[in-house]
Amino acid sequence: MRSRLYVTAFLAALALTACSSSGSPQPPAPSDGRAATRSDGAQLLYRGKGRASAQNPAFSPDGKSVLFTLFEDGYNEGAAALRVLPLRDGDAPGRPKTLLDEADKAAVNLPGSSWHPSAGVTFASDREGGRDEVWVMPPGGGRPSRVTEHGGDSGYLEPSFSPDGTWIVFQEIREKGADPGDGGSALGSLWKVRRDGTGRTRLLDGPATGTDNRQPNWSPKGDRLVFQRRERGARAWALYVMNADGSGLRRLTDGPGEHTDPSWSPDGGSVVFSSTAGGLEVPQIFVIPAGGGRPVRVTTRDGDYDGAPSWSPDGRWIAFESHAGDEDRPTSLWRIPAPGTDGP
Repeated sequence: MRSRLYVTAFLAALALTACSSSGSPQPPAPSDGRAATRSDGAQLLYRGKGRASAQNPAFSPDGKSVLFTLFEDGYNEGAAALRVLPLRDGDAPGRPKTLLDEADKAAVNLPGSSWHPSAGVTFASDREGGRDEVWVMPPGGGRPSRVTEHGGDSGYLEPSFSPDGTWIVFQEIREKGADPGDGGSALGSLWKVRRDGTGRTRLLDGPATGTDNRQPNWSPKGDRLVFQRRERGARAWALYVMNADGSGLRRLTDGPGEHTDPSWSPDGGSVVFSSTAGGLEVPQIFVIPAGGGRPVRVTTRDGDYDGAPSWSPDGRWIAFESHAGDEDRPTSLWRIPAPGTDGP
């Protein structure tokens, strides 16, 4: 997911059986008439109609559905709703179900580990008070529970669960008053907090270290975090890994390029991400060993933007968002067999 400097609201929900909000519009069906399989083997999962942009796919814990965000007015633009897309082996995906759709609100999930089998879905939202906070919706749907409450002009965004569901890691972004020398971009910090709202701890202080840290995802074993980072004044992002307590920081990607949107393989041995490695003009999907090494390219459509990848729980598939060209136009959802597999 290409970062929008200040996404004003995030929200999410869980469970295939969750009911849509009262009065919510029905989600649009995928548009017809386009190829369902690309030349690199990627398979179309969902395409919205018109300006609707389908983004940030995240597999359910059982791998039978995909959670995603649908922006109404283009890439990262306008109100946004949370949908769940049922997956069916050997058949086209079913019609997406609405999880949450509130007028003039944005409900945006993080790819990766935002969906936990017992703790529910963690998300960020400005649904109360106009400030982005971390929230959790319980399994099976229901009313969201607020996890954080803070003052100031910052937003708490991009949360993801620890494997046991007791902790949530998230980023803090303060766009107002951002240093013009940094291109107007804020310097993001990383925090963790218990699901019940206690124990809030800062892991990385972006302004103090002169770095911008975003999109943290917890490893399957719970011992590490992967995230994207750039130095003050730099344009390119790199991937970093650190221990869950904030120690042991190390850089994961060494080569040139823009490296973003990291999340883990189900065994914790690899990280999938979006990158312009190798001189690409538009990002594609890559996989790199969690200990570092040479990235392996997964998608091979040089003219398409591919980003926001998530690995399926069985390790067979990688889902991602994609659009033609390098402009921020509406994206659709696709999946491609993970390296070393043949899909189903």
